Amino acid sequence: MHILTKIFVVLVALLTVAIVPLVAVHATNEASFQKKFKDAQIAQKKAEDDLESQRLVWNNELLKAEGLLKEVRAEVASLRKDTETKAAALRKAEQELAGTKAAQASVAASLATLSETGKANSELTDALVAELSSLRTKAMEAEKRLVEMQEAYDKSQSELEVADAARRALQEENKRLSDEKDRAVATVAEYVASVGELNRARTGAVGDGTRVVATKNIAATIINVRRGNGPALAEINAGSRDGVKAGWVLAVGDGSTFVGNLRITEVDVNRAVGVIELEDPAARGEVKVGQRAVARAGE
Repeated sequence: MHILTKIFVVLVALLTVAIVPLVAVHATNEASFQKKFKDAQIAQKKAEDDLESQRLVWNNELLKAEGLLKEVRAEVASLRKDTETKAAALRKAEQELAGTKAAQASVAASLATLSETGKANSELTDALVAELSSLRTKAMEAEKRLVEMQEAYDKSQSELEVADAARRALQEENKRLSDEKDRAVATVAEYVASVGELNRARTGAVGDGTRVVATKNIAATIINVRRGNGPALAEINAGSRDGVKAGWVLAVGDGSTFVGNLRITEVDVNRAVGVIELEDPAARGEVKVGQRAVARAGE
């Protein structure tokens, strides 16, 4: 056999020995990557189901709270109307009492005049006495009605205070539900920020900038959006005075819908500007003015 043929056979054997492990490693890695991909899809589906369940629960609680708030408002309006009616009746009774007292004073003055002149007629005196007695009875009844109306007025005021307390409690419950909604939006933002698009590389930072862990909870509003040839930028109404720092990543949401992330690059006293990331106009829409930007401590 020719020497070149022997060398060629040896090289083919060596290449065969080197390629076989590579093929085995490739097959093993491909199966591992497929399993990780399927696990990520299952985790994403579970998170979406959990989010939908939380959204339904929150919507039901919000509807209940709004219904109770409407009922309390209607009851407060009814109590106020009843209170105003009773107050008007009370004022009328007071006027009647004042008139009765004035009439009583007039009769007393007339009796005094007749007594001083000595020309009073006995029948007139009896009539005046009877009228005075009647007026006194009416005055006592008027005073009794005044006391009853005052008690009714005090009771209405107490019921109104209870209704106002219930209204404030419902407002606090509504605020709590709104906070739970913001936390749900932040949870979705955290999930998308940590998982991201399945075909993109995952790193410890969003984009090319360095991510800084937030040290406090911040809820701000998008007040300006600038788009051009470079990266899209957005401005929020919170700055260093509120604790915002460059490198923070805030989740931007429109109601309960996650829109994207905002990585802060510039911070002023009461304003901050950042780069918009993970935005998907076709699926979730664009970042717009008026949307909420939320940062959670430790994230």
